[in-house]
Amino acid sequence: MGNWVNDLSNWNQKWRLVEGALCLENFQAEPQTGMNDLPWFELLPKTRGKTEKNTKAPLWSPPIPKAAGMRCITMEYNIQVDSELGESYSLTVLQQMDG
Repeated sequence: MGNWVNDLSNWNQKWRLVEGALCLENFQAEPQTGMNDLPWFELLPKTRGKTEKNTKAPLWSPPIPKAAGMRCITMEYNIQVDSELGESYSLTVLQQMDG
């Protein structure tokens, strides 16, 4: 992924490189074992519900110096959905600038 990285606070969505494309995986976290690896003390329940579809998945780039003269970054999106669900999806891209 070059120097692009997942947001560390984002625990149930992960960006990864698949056949040269950056892909977002939306999945439920696996139950974690509690202190001292006691199998009877789980921090998350075993019940599985639907995976959340309202996703906020920050992806951070390395700083781009102003001297580079870069005015825009082009991204192409492909959202694959199960046609039987009949749900609508939308995509919003936000830019955050530091400094």
